[in-house]
Amino acid sequence: MPRLVAPIALALLFSVGCAGRSAAVSTEAPEAGGEAATSSTESGAEAATPQVALTGEALLAEAEGALAEGDAARAVALFARFLAGEPAPESARQAYLGLARGHESLRDCAAAIRTYDGYVERFPEAGDLVDIYARRGACNAELEQWEASAESYREARARAEGALPSVRVELATREGFARFQLSDFEGAQKLLKEADAVYLAAEEAGSERFTTYYFVGMARFYLGAIHHRRFREVVIRLPEKTMAEDFARKFELLTEAQEAYNYTIKAKHMFWVSAAGYQLGSLFEEFYDALMYAPVPEWLDDKQRQVYYEELKDQLRPVVNKAIWVFEKNLETARRLGYESDFIEATEEKLGELQGILLAGDTSWGKPHPRLAPEARGEIATGPTVADRGEEPPAADRKLFVPEPTPL
Repeated sequence: MPRLVAPIALALLFSVGCAGRSAAVSTEAPEAGGEAATSSTESGAEAATPQVALTGEALLAEAEGALAEGDAARAVALFARFLAGEPAPESARQAYLGLARGHESLRDCAAAIRTYDGYVERFPEAGDLVDIYARRGACNAELEQWEASAESYREARARAEGALPSVRVELATREGFARFQLSDFEGAQKLLKEADAVYLAAEEAGSERFTTYYFVGMARFYLGAIHHRRFREVVIRLPEKTMAEDFARKFELLTEAQEAYNYTIKAKHMFWVSAAGYQLGSLFEEFYDALMYAPVPEWLDDKQRQVYYEELKDQLRPVVNKAIWVFEKNLETARRLGYESDFIEATEEKLGELQGILLAGDTSWGKPHPRLAPEARGEIATGPTVADRGEEPPAADRKLFVPEPTPL
């Protein structure tokens, strides 16, 4: 089976992202291109000069040249015009691929998806369908069409049995990410674990030297994020027997998330190292808040409640120290390597807030401290429900979704 484009190449291709719309080119099907689209790219001087109309293979070569020169709008018009002429299958395949690349360059994912759909319909036995489905899945993800993205990557994985381990890791991770966005944690977990298992097997066998560990780190990070989401969903409730059970479950999930984020750091991809470090520090902040703001037994009087909170603060001080330590380590690692990212900026901000709280001393005697992670309050909403309502996901969710400006 032909090899899928190397993962790093895919990452570079989609580094521009797609907005799903473009003022530069119509999003109609290829047949809608035609002469009008071509003429819009010509200057008045050029239009006034008689030129020989390009047809056949010369038109295809002109389209490829425009794409190579970075004139994606003109390339799209020329490819569409060429396809309208019902060319031979092999030339049509080349034109479809060029047209899709042109739409991607114009950040028009909706048009790229339609082009890939047309390619699959016309060439159902083509040898490059792993790549086609993967590219379509990435465009679906850019438009937050998570069900369609997951299905595209499922189709790609079904055809990638003989592909390189790095390709299989990428496909499983991307499908797992789409499943995570759909709040299908069971499905996501299975795929992300599969991705990590493929990497570990390849490493042990020495079958491939990975050029990037991006998707290894991503798979491990979202395994941690699944535990983190489940951790947030556990609410500590009265009566006291139930509180003890809720606390035990919350602590179990905290431990699992902590281990997963530490495992992410071992992948040694700096973006995911910084993301995991930030999330790990936030995890301890959220644990502190969960216990500090847990319901107080009703039989305590006012004086006993004051004593209760003071003792609780003393008992939870190691949790605050742990969060500070994690944030400091995250910053230290980034500075040593000269690495900058949104996560490093957020880490620095969080560290400053925590240190400020400690330096200010306790100004809330007998009462709970202000929340350390106020952005994590409230019920965790599922991705599809939020999207269906046309709302932004809560801050607690956005922090986990990692808006990384590369492959998705």
